[in-house]
Amino acid sequence: MKEQDNRVRVTKILIRHAFLQLLKEKPLQSITVRELCQSAGINRGTFYTHYRDIYDLMHQIEEEMTQEFHAKMMPLLSGSNNVDLVDMITEIFSLIQNNAELCLITLSPNGDKNFLFRLVAIGKEACMHAYLYKNPHWDPQVMDYFYTFISSGCIAILEQWLKEGMQVPVEELARIVKGFIAGGAPFAA
Repeated sequence: MKEQDNRVRVTKILIRHAFLQLLKEKPLQSITVRELCQSAGINRGTFYTHYRDIYDLMHQIEEEMTQEFHAKMMPLLSGSNNVDLVDMITEIFSLIQNNAELCLITLSPNGDKNFLFRLVAIGKEACMHAYLYKNPHWDPQVMDYFYTFISSGCIAILEQWLKEGMQVPVEELARIVKGFIAGGAPFAA
């Protein structure tokens, strides 16, 4: 049983890797199961054992990351006052790093912007909950603008970081971003 589970895991990794490589070259709707299977070195029957079609494969990859991202945001939804922002940002950026290919593709012209918007919405829900919990007197409209500003900046920073090959360690990048969120600049005296 364990050997079979291992084979399934390896097969899915091969499929995912080949799929992401193809997505770097062309949009999702232009990828065929035939070329994906050829690229992954598997037969079509193996592909259809795990996925209905190319769109199901994409959905499953995105859903897996969405669930992981949501789990990373849970400390903000719990209402805990003990959330270390640098630790949480580090965990989120580590997730991005572990899914670098998918994230780069998502940010590319061939990327699924709806997936990006879903992740932003999850982050917004968690952050807005935390902001209102800790600061009930804050204006929700202003907080909404603040989140939009911060999330757009984070996306741009992450895109640059990914394109540069993730040279800056995750923890250092998290500290930089936390400084931006807290209103500081790394070059300010």
